[in-house]
Amino acid sequence: MAKRITTINDKWNKISKRLIINEDDCWVWPGHTNSAGYGMVTCSYIDGLPDNKGLVSTHKLSYLQHHSHLRKDHIIMHTCDNRRCCNPDHLVGGTRHDNMLDAMRKGRLRGRNYLEEFGMTRSEFADKLNISPANLSNRLKKWGNPYYNPKN
Repeated sequence: MAKRITTINDKWNKISKRLIINEDDCWVWPGHTNSAGYGMVTCSYIDGLPDNKGLVSTHKLSYLQHHSHLRKDHIIMHTCDNRRCCNPDHLVGGTRHDNMLDAMRKGRLRGRNYLEEFGMTRSEFADKLNISPANLSNRLKKWGNPYYNPKN
């Protein structure tokens, strides 16, 4: 019977043996990825891993192994933009807002750039108009005008 992995350190030691180092010094996970392209591994309960539901991202394991703590309101961002990368030197904690600003700076945002076009985020703009962000997007897609209301 296989030994049950119970710590982040034990799981990291197991997956780190499979990593491939590429020319950008990324530690690339060659195994399973989720639909967004992030490396994923299955695991039973791991002590110290918040919100463990049987699948965990490889970059999260790496970050927690090497940096030991992630603030509750933070996510892990890749400075290299390689979603399979587990190199702790390429991983930083930040808010979702930090991640969006990083994506905007690097030209990775798809669709409208609300900050550039309107001077505020989509959520802030929707709040200003007293509508949902989805409704704002629909108005822009259908009529090209966020202020247009077909009911008026």
